[in-house]
Amino acid sequence: MKFTTEKNEIVDALQMGASIAERRQTIPILANLRIVARDGKVEITATDLEIQIKTLTEVKKVVEEGEITVSARKMSELCRSLPDNEALEFDLNNGKLTVSSKNFHADFATISALDFPELESKEETNSLSISSSALQRLLNKTAFCMASQDVRYYLNGLLVEYKGGEVNAVATDGHRLALATSPLDKTITIDGERQILPRKAVLELSKILRQENEDIKITFGNSSLSIQDENLDFSTKLIDGKFPDYEKVLPSGEPNSLEVSKESLQSALSRASVLSNEKYRGVRFALDKNTLKLTANNPEKESAEELLDVNYNGNPMEIGFNIGYLLDVLGTIETDNVELNFYGEESSCLIREPGNQAEVYVIMPMRL
Repeated sequence: MKFTTEKNEIVDALQMGASIAERRQTIPILANLRIVARDGKVEITATDLEIQIKTLTEVKKVVEEGEITVSARKMSELCRSLPDNEALEFDLNNGKLTVSSKNFHADFATISALDFPELESKEETNSLSISSSALQRLLNKTAFCMASQDVRYYLNGLLVEYKGGEVNAVATDGHRLALATSPLDKTITIDGERQILPRKAVLELSKILRQENEDIKITFGNSSLSIQDENLDFSTKLIDGKFPDYEKVLPSGEPNSLEVSKESLQSALSRASVLSNEKYRGVRFALDKNTLKLTANNPEKESAEELLDVNYNGNPMEIGFNIGYLLDVLGTIETDNVELNFYGEESSCLIREPGNQAEVYVIMPMRL
């Protein structure tokens, strides 16, 4: 195998693969990238047996076709550190992969590509098209609410649901919930399909999807899902489990609505967090006409209090929340103001951008 390319042509594919290749792995080849050179292109594949990414890159010249696997971390770090627009030559000789440029030369140990495991998704039950930017937005707006190591394994992922001409993305860790919705093309008739994507797959996808309106293809079966974009093929196994009925979590009734400057609330919460209980990170909201009083304290009997001018005409009430959960939601809000809807001191709070029904966030109250 021998080919020449520029650093800029191949470095992104190497980094995408390195983020998926498993470093702490008992199977050494899973820490490697498979590099295949043929037909004037280089295909780079990485897998951890749960998810797989395959990228296709056009290179300057394929002198000799072939395939090999090499350390994902070392190869991506080395190529990333080289100067931009550097011309590189990859040459496989006597079991060593040599990478050389104008003033640089390195020899990498290799493992035969014959032993590289391929993630097969044999069964296909359905497929659809959606714009890359729409799917990326759905993931970015909800992923932060996924659990990370919950014994309820189905919470360590994100629900994607196709329903009523829309696609919904839902994530919850049992204390908070994020729901984002995007319309599907009217020609798509899939209804009632649901998949739970694993946490790692969601985080990687949100990074590699393009922020463009170009359509990508989603193909799914009973246990796997794959996404085909231009020169990119991403596959993941699905979490087998029953996701909670998120609609029951959405509060109902007539809320007391509060509208406040996002920046003012963020700043006040950040200050309150300094003197909040480090373990529970609680903050108390005291609501009155056009006034919000934030109070935080800790076991050392330290406290912080701040008054904010808000737009609120509901009933006076007091309610407590986790500061971290509130700041996470505010970090995804894109408007200058934010709307908080209260349904009682014992009920969850629903947060959204004013006038935006497509993305909502629910946070359970905490006792303080």
